[in-house]
Amino acid sequence: MKLPALAMVFMVLLFSGCSSVVQKTPFSTDRGPLAKALSGELILGHTYRNDELPNVDLFGLTPEMRHFAETVTASVKRKDAIAEALHQSLMTSRAHGGRGITYTAYITNTGIDAFEQRQANCLSYTLLYVAMARHLGLNAEVNEVMLPPTWDMRDSDTYLFMRHVNAKVFMPRGHMFSWVRVAETADVGDIVVDLEMRRFRAHYKQKVIDKDLVAAQFYSNRGMEFAAEGNAREAFLYLRKALLMSAEPSYIWSNFGSFYRRQKMFNEAEAIYLHGLAINPRDYTIMHNLAGLYLELGNKAKNKEYQQRVRQHRNANPYYMFKLAEEFAQKNEDEKALELLRKAISKEKDEVRFYRLAAEIYERRGDKENAGLMNDKIYQINTIRF
Repeated sequence: MKLPALAMVFMVLLFSGCSSVVQKTPFSTDRGPLAKALSGELILGHTYRNDELPNVDLFGLTPEMRHFAETVTASVKRKDAIAEALHQSLMTSRAHGGRGITYTAYITNTGIDAFEQRQANCLSYTLLYVAMARHLGLNAEVNEVMLPPTWDMRDSDTYLFMRHVNAKVFMPRGHMFSWVRVAETADVGDIVVDLEMRRFRAHYKQKVIDKDLVAAQFYSNRGMEFAAEGNAREAFLYLRKALLMSAEPSYIWSNFGSFYRRQKMFNEAEAIYLHGLAINPRDYTIMHNLAGLYLELGNKAKNKEYQQRVRQHRNANPYYMFKLAEEFAQKNEDEKALELLRKAISKEKDEVRFYRLAAEIYERRGDKENAGLMNDKIYQINTIRF
């Protein structure tokens, strides 16, 4: 799998924020296993010390980075031109005079490491770009983007949800211009700079996040990478630091629980997952993880309960409807496909893929009028800026 936009790594990938499903029973958290898990004694052999926790300068700059940023933007004056020149220079290959940053899915670098190693994922590139942009006097922030989920139809209860970040550069008020696709505008006068611009759409839900949440995402991501490498000690310390930076996002608790589940410490994993659900009762990543955990433990009743909650969400999700519509369309069951697409569009009105599939079906049926309406909507979504 290559998912260039992954900013968070999940042991089991499932998430939602739009279902109408609610919890029927209150969640309780056993403070004993949770407290033990947070202390680190089961992993480290002792309660963690503050001096053991990582302390990374996420927005650090080296003299070489400052010189690079100043040099590649020396010939431009307008802030929008500076933002574009910096991005282009970082991404352009070394053979053509750029830094040659390339995508890697395997490690979440700091901005400094991304610059030196010329490799970055979306979070690493955002840290690099924002630090450099700020050095040049730009008002740059980290922007979190909620990418649509992608279902694995071989396992209809599982879908991939990518937490993605990019850089947002705020332009002075009254500054209006037309921007190139490399760094599209998300709002009038503001610029979005993305390592994987082809995956970004202006209508995706997004928000600027503060430095503590950025740090929490970084440490959580690195923690899961250490866990995948089998380095339990570093994995714990990074995940614990993530929770100290921000304990509000349930997805960080989901990662923490998955780490303990990987260690076969099931009581602690369960307590962590339940605590995450107490924070966000609609976190279906955690529900799916709990279903898997209870299956491992042989608790069929709990496994069934959480599977049912996940399915309720799945069936109400417009992107799942879209995937089913694709299957029906492939079998030429057009009416079923169109009915699902109408329901999906009623829930998510700005998703181009829904209209594109509907247009293809109408065109195949010779319904030029409805095909034209769908194509008009696609044009509007692709051209209108917010």
